[in-house]
Order: sequence, then structure tokens, then C-alpha cells
Amino acid sequence: MGFLDDAKKKLGEAVENAKDFAGDATENIKSFASDAQEKIGEKVDEFKHGEESEEAEDET
Repeated sequence: MGFLDDAKKKLGEAVENAKDFAGDATENIKSFASDAQEKIGEKVDEFKHGEESEEAEDET
């Protein structure tokens, strides 16, 4: 029975480690996605302002 108990304990530890890893990975992905969304928004704003400037130049 000792072998099975040890195996069960190690499996439980492995599951807990996997849960911790998944939680950390999820936080990293959320952070990455948030940063990417912010940078994309900045680039879109730059592009929009660039188009507005070109339209104003075309009108003159």
C-alpha cells in the first residue's frame, strides 16, 4: 500500500503544480493581451491622426 499512497500523493502534487502553472500562464497571457491591445490602440490612433492630417493637406 505504501507505493500506491506515495504515487497518489505525488500525483496530487503534480496536479497542484499544474494548476499553479496554468494560473501563472493565464495571468501572463492576460498581461500580454492587455499590452498588445494598448499598443494596437496607439497605432490605430496614430494612423487616424495621420489620415486626418493628409485630408487637411489635400483640402488646401
